[in-house]
Amino acid sequence: MAATLLLPLVFLLPGCGPRVTNANIDAVNREYEAAEKTGTAVTLKEVESILGQPTRVVAFPIEKPSVKELPGARYYYEQGGHTVELLFIDGKLIRRVPHFGEKEAPTISAPLRKRPAK
Repeated sequence: MAATLLLPLVFLLPGCGPRVTNANIDAVNREYEAAEKTGTAVTLKEVESILGQPTRVVAFPIEKPSVKELPGARYYYEQGGHTVELLFIDGKLIRRVPHFGEKEAPTISAPLRKRPAK
């Protein structure tokens, strides 16, 4: 219910100065937490609707134990000398977004591949 009320406000934010603010990051994190509770995920498009287009995107493959490779992407938002990194696997946000200046959780090295058995 709260996410439904916040969604219209999210679309108004891009016209109000800098797109990437701690308030916008909080909005992404609220969406992430709501999605976790419902067993869904936050998509690339949903993040872009809140934060806008990233400064840079780095794609990488993720290999699952079933030998299926999943597409991964890192979105970087840079502003005022600070960078925020978002990590997506199969088009879905996989962790909370740190605020500017906040220490991030360790990132996944790309590409991730299985090492052959010796």
